[in-house]
Amino acid sequence: MKDKSTAAILALFMGGLGVHKFYLGRIGAGLVYLVFSLTFIPAILGLIDFFILALMDPDEFNRRYNGTALGPASVVVNMLPPGHYPQAGYYPPGQYPPGQYPPGQYPPGYYPPGVVPPPGYPQQPQAARAPRSADELARELEKLNELRIAGLLTDDEFNAQKAKLLASM
Repeated sequence: MKDKSTAAILALFMGGLGVHKFYLGRIGAGLVYLVFSLTFIPAILGLIDFFILALMDPDEFNRRYNGTALGPASVVVNMLPPGHYPQAGYYPPGQYPPGQYPPGQYPPGYYPPGVVPPPGYPQQPQAARAPRSADELARELEKLNELRIAGLLTDDEFNAQKAKLLASM
């Protein structure tokens, strides 16, 4: 296990030769320091590395150079873009894969397409509607496609809604 103080002292006294880089396991950088050691540029960089190492947080040093995993009090940030949970296999709290919703968490009269509601669950009322024009149907299909592209509808939900719209024509 590498020690922060040792690395800082090596950077201060032998930084011009890149010894601290070799110690930290940065062999490529150490070779570059060694090759250019006659120009005294690595000596200046070694002095800068000394200050960086001396002022670095011990946890950050361990994470960078010792490969220590984050501790139990660490914060993990989800970097997935919205709407890509199914591809990653992760669903945030309150969201479930299609067809695996807990019963009773929907507004009255609504149940996802393609899922059979449990007995006694209120059915969605079917309102009588005038036939849609071709332009109106095209606009609604376009809106559905935009929701699918944005990740708000899965492909199965999109296909079910599209079939429902086409059947109502």
